[in-house]
Amino acid sequence: MPRRDGARRGRIRPHRSVSGPALSLWRLDRTPRRSELVRAEARALGLGDEVAPGLYLARRAYVPGRAAFGCGGGTLLGSGPPEAIALPAGGRRVHVVRGPWKVPGNPAELLRRLGSEVRPAPRGCPLELYAAPGRWFLVRAASPAAPAYAPPRLLHRTSSSLEGRVARAVVNLVARPGERVIDPVCGTGVLLVEAARIGCRAQGSDLNAKACHAARANLAALGLKAEVRVRDALALAPEEPPCDALVGDLPYGLRLEAGSLEAFARALPRLAGRWALVAHRDLSEAFAAAGHPLRAVVPVPKPTFVRYVHLGGEDFPPGGGVDPSGTGGPR
Repeated sequence: MPRRDGARRGRIRPHRSVSGPALSLWRLDRTPRRSELVRAEARALGLGDEVAPGLYLARRAYVPGRAAFGCGGGTLLGSGPPEAIALPAGGRRVHVVRGPWKVPGNPAELLRRLGSEVRPAPRGCPLELYAAPGRWFLVRAASPAAPAYAPPRLLHRTSSSLEGRVARAVVNLVARPGERVIDPVCGTGVLLVEAARIGCRAQGSDLNAKACHAARANLAALGLKAEVRVRDALALAPEEPPCDALVGDLPYGLRLEAGSLEAFARALPRLAGRWALVAHRDLSEAFAAAGHPLRAVVPVPKPTFVRYVHLGGEDFPPGGGVDPSGTGGPR
């Protein structure tokens, strides 16, 4: 095997598809109990299939903090076996991302396979190496120490409120930046906050006036805007145009009788073209009985129970749920 006396350096162009822009690598969390929700979010964001555990390639820019379960990524500079990876000029320091992969060797030993002059660097280095078994990925990070999803600090929430990361994923499953999103059972506004954070035009309603007040306070404290009204959203006037997407957490789902669930399901197409509803049990039969069979049901296990995310209505058009301009970043 020929000996390398130094790192291979030179002008390098980002990987490009035959007919598309530069490829980006997105790394998503691999927490086992959330694996189905993570995969569903990846599909909604247009990331395709995993190319290695937790790693996805996409024909769109990596947006730090956009994915609920995103934990890194950037522009793909090269991929393949170690001998196929070429470093850009001056690229002598690289941060090695070990992730969940079992690749023998410490960072220094792995980088010596790219060249004797290459040295490991701490997190925040613009060049990152994802050394997965059988295929390595060299990435120019989106920005030094690019932030992952950061949960907001809410003034008001309840013991049954969705975790912020799960709420962001639910929004990502059916909405993209700039779209109109409605939450007809908004409570303290956890889902409204996440919709507004990614740039959606959010509106919510609830029959509980105190909950609506809490939702407005949460939004205002974060500098976010959304219309929140005390009303029954299912009683919207027929002339009101439907929103692009509907999200909702149904903590009272177990108390709804079958007839009420069917009436609720029948009203959904009037409210939005796509919807994601969270409940503590699988409501597939109620949606089917209402004539609106679901596209998917995604379980989200908790230590003592399981939540179910019900996806219905239209699917995303080709291109997935990421803002094509790449500008729909979170706040």
